[in-house]
Formats: sequence, structure tokens, C-alpha cells
Amino acid sequence: MVSEVRHFARLFRVELDDLIEDLQLLIDRTEKRFESGEITPYVRMENEALFKRELDALTKFAGIVDGIDASNYKCTADIEAAFLEQSRDHVSRLEDPEAVYVLLKRKLEKVRTYISSDASAPQ
Repeated sequence: MVSEVRHFARLFRVELDDLIEDLQLLIDRTEKRFESGEITPYVRMENEALFKRELDALTKFAGIVDGIDASNYKCTADIEAAFLEQSRDHVSRLEDPEAVYVLLKRKLEKVRTYISSDASAPQ
């Protein structure tokens, strides 16, 4: 069971890396839109500030995920619940944008779905 929990944590970490990369792409896209005159300096500043806060929050949460000891959890449902609780606490305590919690929750659901479909596949 520990290997399944470890697998869940690794997949979740990959999903976090994907989110982090997506936010970096949004920051780059915002800059290009500003340079082309598509958005105003104010919109650029607001968008980049929000994206950078979200990026910072996800990067910090990735550190939490990296520090998890899989042997402390009996099953994937336990580690998922722990990550969900920690993400809610993390966003609330640091006053990060609510979207961070929503994104983390979606990624947890995605990993759960993947793990459960993988477990139900014929061997």
C-alpha cells in the first residue's frame, strides 16, 4: 500500500509541475500581449501580479508535497485527504488566491481518477 501512496504523491507532483509550467507560460503570454499593444500596462501589471502569486503558492505547495513521508499514510484516500486539507490551510493561511485551492483540488481529483482507473484495469 505504501507504494500506491508513493505513486499517488509522485503523480500529484508531476501535475503540480505541469501547473507551474502553465503559469509561467501565462506570464510569458501576458508579456507578449503587452509588447504587441493588445493589453494596457495596468492589465499587464494586474495579470502578472496575480499569476506570480499563484506561481509562488504552487511552488511552495510543491515543497510540501516533496516533504511528505508516504509511509505515514495507509492508502491513497488518506494522502489525498491530507493534501486537500493542507492545500486549503496553505491557501487560507497565506491568503493566496482561491484559484490555487481550486487548481490543487482538480489535480488531486485527476490523480485519483487515474489511479482508480489504473487499479481497475485488467492485469
